[in-house]
Amino acid sequence: MKYLFSLIIAVGLNQLVLAQTLSTDYLKKHTDHFTIDNGAIQGSGKKVLQKMVNSSQFINYGETHGSEQVSIITKALMPLLKEAGFRHFAIEVGPHSAQKLSELSSPASATVKNLYAFNSSYTVSEGGETAVPIPFFDGISDAQFLEAARQNGMDLWGIDQEFYFSPFFLMDEMVKTTKNTSDFQKVNQLKQLAQQVMFKHFMAEAQDRKKAAYPLIKEEKAVQEFFNAFDESNSKAQSIIKDMKISWEIYIHWRNDSHVDRISYMRNNFMKHYTKALKGEKKPKVFTKIGSLHASKLFSNGAFDIGHLTEELAQKNGTNSVSINTWVAFSNTDKGVVNNFDKYKRSFRRLAVLTQFAKKDSWTVINLKDIRKDILQGKVSLPTNGDYHKLRKLIFSYDYQLITPVDSDTTPNRKQ
Repeated sequence: MKYLFSLIIAVGLNQLVLAQTLSTDYLKKHTDHFTIDNGAIQGSGKKVLQKMVNSSQFINYGETHGSEQVSIITKALMPLLKEAGFRHFAIEVGPHSAQKLSELSSPASATVKNLYAFNSSYTVSEGGETAVPIPFFDGISDAQFLEAARQNGMDLWGIDQEFYFSPFFLMDEMVKTTKNTSDFQKVNQLKQLAQQVMFKHFMAEAQDRKKAAYPLIKEEKAVQEFFNAFDESNSKAQSIIKDMKISWEIYIHWRNDSHVDRISYMRNNFMKHYTKALKGEKKPKVFTKIGSLHASKLFSNGAFDIGHLTEELAQKNGTNSVSINTWVAFSNTDKGVVNNFDKYKRSFRRLAVLTQFAKKDSWTVINLKDIRKDILQGKVSLPTNGDYHKLRKLIFSYDYQLITPVDSDTTPNRKQ
């Protein structure tokens, strides 16, 4: 028995010794590159993306906001998603903002033109700052990926809170519900008074961040009178009022843990859409474009976010949920191309074993899922210094790491 116990220990120690380190040579085997030319994905990385799409029920694309390259790859993925049976596109905007985007992208061919007119009408620029009506759909390339999504049969799920500056267009949507009634003129006048008051508070906040707008806006008599002008039977107006109030409370209490209320609201909205889709599909396939933190499969920023939710759903369904993280390695600036891994060294220095694969002229995709599998099976070991923590968190939070080629901010799709 003593000999057998010693043998078991020896075998276990031998397995530990045989485990590879997370070396450059090892990681090369799990890293591919691709380019996107005229909307088509080319290179060895295409097979990785195709396999990912074809084997998944849920894909959470964790983006870097404002990235031109992210919009380009989103557009390029749409034909692959359609072929694999994806029909639902969840986006990081409010439910009513998604309804507006659905309207603006019908027909799909008019998307860029319609969004140009919409953004031009509702975007406000004051004192060097710009407030857009719907975030992440302000650029030309954003409109183009939305057009591609609609052309490939995607319906839109708005799962987030309504954006800070969305009330101006949402209030117009409310007024439209009374267009053919005797109340139209009165309601429109009340809207104008309410918006004047709101704009005043927004401008005060822009000049002094301590003067938060929404705590004051929600108490304004003009705003309350506008809301009260809509009959309870007006379901669309009442729904917008309800969701705006929820969104305002989240913004008001963001310093006091309202982030988890936001995430719960997002999860609930996702499930409303998913439950509805289940009525016509056994296992609806959903592509979600959302900030990288939201795509994490682990407890992230104090909450169990969308990536965690879809992972649970996939496990229940016997399917796969994929979470993708994105890094922008190089950015075009007025001073030339900047290496963001150097610029933000504190954030990336412990991830250097992965950032080394970035290329200026092509995308990089690293298969974290297979690396994670090797770690769990004892085939590869993580560093034992401080790098361990950041690497393990990344590898266990996401299935794929994407690194963009040289990137730029999106070009605004509105009158300048």
